[in-house]
Amino acid sequence: MIEKRRSPRAPIHLTLSICDLYKQETSGIHHLESPIDVTDISEHGVGFTSECILPLDYYFNASVNFTDGKEANATLKIIRCDIIDGTRYSYGGEFVNPEPNLLTNIRKHVSSHT
Repeated sequence: MIEKRRSPRAPIHLTLSICDLYKQETSGIHHLESPIDVTDISEHGVGFTSECILPLDYYFNASVNFTDGKEANATLKIIRCDIIDGTRYSYGGEFVNPEPNLLTNIRKHVSSHT
């Protein structure tokens, strides 16, 4: 199978909460409080699961906390959704203009898992 990903990804376990989704800063979904479980991470984005149906092409802000205590803020765009079963969904989120320190921490994390 040919790998289509732009960068290698590594497993990670993070729990985030989405409160607000927005699209092009003109429309939004507020007070959502949707918990998500991040399953993997790469320089370009994250894979995550949720019990909520989240719309594609919407954005949300997240704080990424690494196991070594380092933290970085990021904006993610929801670009993929697949149904896992009747109650859970698998998503792909792409980083939008990630900060250099976020990329550095992701590279360290990925390299420690390869």
